[in-house]
Amino acid sequence: MNINEMPVIDHIELMTSRVPLPDGPWGDQIHHVTDIEVSIVDVYGSNGKVGTGFSHTSGWCGKTISALVQEIIPDVIGKPLSPRGLWHRSYKHVHDVGGAGVTTHALSALDIAYWDLLGKTLNVPIIDILGRVRDRVPLYGSGINLHLSIEEVIDQVKRWKSKGYFAAKVKVGKPTIEEDVERLRKIKEAVPDMPLAVDANQGWNFPQALQAFKAFDPLNLLWIEEPLPSDDIVGHINLRQRTNTPIALGENVYNVNQFAQYIEGCAVDFVQADLGRVGGITGYLDIATVARAHNLPMTPHFVMELSASLLAAIPNISYAEMTDGGRWEDLRIFASAGREENGCYIPSELPGHGIILDRDYLNKHKI
Repeated sequence: MNINEMPVIDHIELMTSRVPLPDGPWGDQIHHVTDIEVSIVDVYGSNGKVGTGFSHTSGWCGKTISALVQEIIPDVIGKPLSPRGLWHRSYKHVHDVGGAGVTTHALSALDIAYWDLLGKTLNVPIIDILGRVRDRVPLYGSGINLHLSIEEVIDQVKRWKSKGYFAAKVKVGKPTIEEDVERLRKIKEAVPDMPLAVDANQGWNFPQALQAFKAFDPLNLLWIEEPLPSDDIVGHINLRQRTNTPIALGENVYNVNQFAQYIEGCAVDFVQADLGRVGGITGYLDIATVARAHNLPMTPHFVMELSASLLAAIPNISYAEMTDGGRWEDLRIFASAGREENGCYIPSELPGHGIILDRDYLNKHKI
């Protein structure tokens, strides 16, 4: 099938839902999250098939993203289905109001829908269009657990190990560095053969981060995540030059140019781009290519069901993130997707991205 035989974009429908967290709020050094807002895009092709895409925020601005999608729609109606072509057309269209952030969130929802529609049109999974390199993807357990007691966190990490996850990540940011060190030391003693990473959620200034890295040195951590505000590229470069522990970041970095500056500055070791924030699958593939050129692994943030699926077609990976209580199936955003088995994620074999949304639940929480 060539481009002239592809369906064209017939029409696009939008919905924004505010999905409550069933187990109570999430919190870390700088966040208090009670809901996930999801911007949902359904792209209808002239062949009668429908592709579904989505983006997400931590409880606010979902309508802002959907409003920008609405601005983009008139420019893509009637155009042939070509995810990369449509992405670059729309990026030029919205770039004057920002090359990253809300713009890339909006592009993500559309782009994921285009790729889903392409897979359904060709009747194959997206990962086979891209070129499958593995059938299963390793997972690591991730907890939003700064508020939990150390005993509860240890139980959480032990449960992840029993499920076969390949590593664990916990939050740091207690009132004192000494308290963080003591918690981490107890986790390492209780689960000694489980690689351990930590997440600071942009909560430190530079002197605090430098002190924390040096205090954490004896713990041999897998990585320290987001030690500084995500737009402080120079600060991360300086921090990496003065410390030993690898740095992970990317969930709050939004386009390939920003990632390239981090990567070329040797300021990031684990690249945590988020499919719902970096322009969808097209944006993610660009970032993965830059990371691969520098021999760095992709370690995506959130939306495990889609992120882990895409890693089946990415050569340079470490793990996908399984956020405890944050699977979109657990949140009832998704009705079905792939499956977990022995610490790995096995993507769906349905055409497209293989994910089916829980439409009744999302409609119940429609904004």
